[in-house]
Amino acid sequence: MKKPFKDSKVGKFLKDKAPRILDAVAGLTGIDALNVVSDLIEGEKLNPTDKMEYLTLKQEYELEVMRMELENVTSARLREQEVTKATGKPDYAQWTVGALGLIIAGSVIYQGLFGFIKDKEIYMHILGVIEGAVLLAIFNYYFGSSLGSKNKDNSINKLMK
Repeated sequence: MKKPFKDSKVGKFLKDKAPRILDAVAGLTGIDALNVVSDLIEGEKLNPTDKMEYLTLKQEYELEVMRMELENVTSARLREQEVTKATGKPDYAQWTVGALGLIIAGSVIYQGLFGFIKDKEIYMHILGVIEGAVLLAIFNYYFGSSLGSKNKDNSINKLMK
């Protein structure tokens, strides 16, 4: 979020109703702060009205975070489309990054299948990083499912109305 968590509606609510919790999440931001608050608020003695108000504010906050993430993804995809339109050529960076990602991931997998691995635990961590950072991040950004994005857009638009 652009503003600190303590300045959000949830933060202001906590300042009045549960200042101890707000102090506990002072250094956290966004959904991380909200997750910690959700865990801590269970132990608080709030009346049912305050609990309902918190749940409403929590949902509004989550929706705002989802909206911002959607705007970020949409602007990134629009940038890719505009580059292609402006140059009249395919985005070679997209294919270069995709190819490098495949080469790196393939090399790590090949090493695991046919090479010597000194420490299997470290190899598994490296494989997990490659899978998460390279394969998922790069390929979701460049080659992500437009159907999934469309469904997410439609869901968020319905919630915003």
